[in-house]
Amino acid sequence: MIVTKAITVKADEKMLLDSISYQFNKGIIYGIIGPNGAGKTTYLKVISGFLKPTKGMVYFQDNSITNPQRKIAVVWQKPYLLQTTVYNNVAYGLKVRGLSKKKIEVLVSDILQLFQISHLAKRKVANISGGESAKVAIARAVITSPDVLILDEPTASLDPQSVVDIEEIILNLKDKYKMTIIFVTHNMFQAKRIADITLLFNNGQFIEGQPTKQLFSNPTNEFTRKFLQLHQ
Repeated sequence: MIVTKAITVKADEKMLLDSISYQFNKGIIYGIIGPNGAGKTTYLKVISGFLKPTKGMVYFQDNSITNPQRKIAVVWQKPYLLQTTVYNNVAYGLKVRGLSKKKIEVLVSDILQLFQISHLAKRKVANISGGESAKVAIARAVITSPDVLILDEPTASLDPQSVVDIEEIILNLKDKYKMTIIFVTHNMFQAKRIADITLLFNNGQFIEGQPTKQLFSNPTNEFTRKFLQLHQ
């Protein structure tokens, strides 16, 4: 699905990512954890094609990529929503692709229902909550049927109920669409709840990646062990 080979990113002589190689497979939820400044968001930018690495290659479906791909959808930590209605935000990607108005109405109706925000369709995004805004941003990303969904801190600063809702949506997307989902989180418990595989980064390096239960119960790396002890 997505393969990174020896990805290195330098900025002003600072090493942001240090020769990271990893393969993401279809239909799996990956959580990426690590301390601040570990390189997690930088890695997301690289694998989504928004940042060209200093060295190394990124492959998506066996093709090398250096720019954003239509089949890789990304929702950043502070997504920009169009200052219009919820409906228009979610429909935007379909309009750009030239779908008919009738087809757009059907698809938007379905996705709003899946995300349980149908009642917000006509409401301006300026008048919805943070949790509702997060749902709109993710709905807008997935309505175009991407193969990969990348989420940067999808529940940062949200209330507990919104966190539960977003996590449920992520799990439903995997089950319904067999979508590969890669998310960064500072919430160790969130990774334990929804990630099939969890990766740990530190200081620009990929430290360890294991099935989530194994990583949290029996990490192979000493840094991983100490990090988890401090944050659980």
